[in-house]
Amino acid sequence: MLLPAIAFSLTATVFVWWAGRRDHAKDPRLTVLALVLLLVFPLLFFLPKWQILPHPDEAVEVQETLWNLLPWIWAIGVAVASLRLFAALTILNRWRRDSERIGVRESGDLIADVRLLKHHPGPVAAGIFKPVIFVPEEWHSWPPETQEAVLAHEMKHHQRRDPLMRAVASAACTLHWFNPLVWWMARRLGDQCEFACDEALVAEGMRADRYANVLCDLAAAKHSPATALAMAHESGLEARVKRMFSKVPTSPRWIVSTLIVLTLLTALGLVVIRPADPPAKTTVPMDEIRTRLDANPFPGE
Repeated sequence: MLLPAIAFSLTATVFVWWAGRRDHAKDPRLTVLALVLLLVFPLLFFLPKWQILPHPDEAVEVQETLWNLLPWIWAIGVAVASLRLFAALTILNRWRRDSERIGVRESGDLIADVRLLKHHPGPVAAGIFKPVIFVPEEWHSWPPETQEAVLAHEMKHHQRRDPLMRAVASAACTLHWFNPLVWWMARRLGDQCEFACDEALVAEGMRADRYANVLCDLAAAKHSPATALAMAHESGLEARVKRMFSKVPTSPRWIVSTLIVLTLLTALGLVVIRPADPPAKTTVPMDEIRTRLDANPFPGE
């Protein structure tokens, strides 16, 4: 399973990079699909197999026995990496317990609690089944325009189901803890989610200059670093602001659609196509074996 998974992650990374070579944040569907397939990759091996490849020779079979320890190493790594997920769930529960509910935010049928969380640098959208928006203790000192922009941005994350997508990405990274390509796609998905929320807010009528000022004010605040809107690297804020005031190149939709189909076919092909079984050895009947053993080896005498 490990070798097909590595081969698929390499192919998926190339497809994700190719789809975003002009605008890496434009369409996260391909990145999400690749991470979901990587997450369920072990389950795909239960599909019926198609034996079209030649059977490997004995030398290759002997060489493959050297890989017997790899599944055990992988399983130990998954167990250790799973502690990260349990720690995240524990922290989220502690945030809910230690925070104060100060309001709600509604958008259609979606309702998210707004909770004040002390000693936290910035707002964040969390919760898959119980949406919540955590805001820092400086919340009450922010001007109404900043509060509205922050809540609108975090609510967009819930509308797009970004907490669920982040959970899928984290689970995929746990399963493929050894693979830097999977971690790269998870980071790419995080960037795509942030850009997509910014783009949606501006498209709905929020002025880009005012929204950019809000982002810069949050980044410049004493207790609110550049991670205030869930961007984890320093260059993220600059890239988001530049994108608001620049004409983003677009790629034809058929390119992304084609890459999505190719990603699916690649995953299925790697798990369905397998080498043919070795030829069955001819079974000699027991009576014939006894006859040969009892026969005179020197019949001419």
